[in-house]
Amino acid sequence: MLTDCGRELHRLLEERRLSLREAARRAGCSPGYLSNVAHGRKPLTPSVAARLDRVLGTGETFAVFAVAQPPATALSAVALSSAALPATALPGISRGNAVAVAAALDEILAGYVQADRRVGSVALLLPLRSHIATVELACEVARGQDRAGVLAFASRFMEFCGWAHQDAGDLECAMQWASKALDYAVELGDQRTIAYTLMRKASIATEAGMPAHGAGIASAALARGDELTPRLKAVILRQRAHARAALQEPATASRDADAAVAEAIAGASQGEDDRAPYCTPLYAAMEAGAVHLRLGDAAAALAVLEPSCAQWSDSGQARDHALSLGRLAEAYAAVGERDQARAAAEDALTAATGLASRRVTSQLVGVASKLAAWTGDRETAAIRRKLAAAAGTPITAAMRGGKP
Repeated sequence: MLTDCGRELHRLLEERRLSLREAARRAGCSPGYLSNVAHGRKPLTPSVAARLDRVLGTGETFAVFAVAQPPATALSAVALSSAALPATALPGISRGNAVAVAAALDEILAGYVQADRRVGSVALLLPLRSHIATVELACEVARGQDRAGVLAFASRFMEFCGWAHQDAGDLECAMQWASKALDYAVELGDQRTIAYTLMRKASIATEAGMPAHGAGIASAALARGDELTPRLKAVILRQRAHARAALQEPATASRDADAAVAEAIAGASQGEDDRAPYCTPLYAAMEAGAVHLRLGDAAAALAVLEPSCAQWSDSGQARDHALSLGRLAEAYAAVGERDQARAAAEDALTAATGLASRRVTSQLVGVASKLAAWTGDRETAAIRRKLAAAAGTPITAAMRGGKP
């Protein structure tokens, strides 16, 4: 059975019309080795991964798989969950080295975060799972002054696991890992970590169809706002705005969205690090646009999405850029601007190239649905086919809809 790495490799080979043998030759390894890597029988080494990325023009895609490979004696992917992996399988973790292990994994986590923003979460799920048992055992054995640092890392790691599963569309696992992250955060007692993790749980709850619960959790995260940085307040307000928009509460949702933008602007000059460096004024504006779209106010959405998309310059936030352009296309379609909607949809497709994110594919499906009013137009119909193909979703009767 192909691993996530193997599926991505075969997809890229087919796309570039290369054989496995030819790819192996160019990457300086044997075809048998590459086949074993694809099926999980051998680990992908960093050196081969780097050459594969050069050969296939994939940035750091295979470097991510290589850095995250479990050791050769590890169990199968099914056994990599913490429930299936007993502590005795990791005899090297002890009180004496728990801090060092956490520090080493923290460096890897930083790479995962960057990769996630550039290529989406799907390719990261298996590598992330391979570390979970190690992280949990480090928390179990850490004592005294060492414990706080290990807990702080573990909370960040589990929260990111939750985010990755949410972005991949697995909300049940997302909530499981976010809850684990909150457990560590509460024991740690750091209000900023607690607030950020509550925000993540609020996001998952809202996406899972429980916006009232999501709004309540977000409010709890803001309960001690005087201890939070402006960026943290911005990202939590943004999430509460989404929950309130889902509840069709336009006044409070709009107020939260506007407050989030104001806090993000204040956060642009803050002197403290926090968990939300991505929450820039442009990001907050993009999210405000999504809130207005959810409320059915496309004109208000355009007012913030147009300048946000025009000024976007952070190439490291590829997924958010694709989302922003998709939302812009949806807003144009909703106000009847067919040509502008089509152009923004093309831009969204370009930005989404190479991304593996359920969040992005869902947005592309939404754009295709909004363009349904002009299916008689040949160019629009062609764009809708591209959107459906990129999302991996056929255009169904439900998507055809009525007028935008």
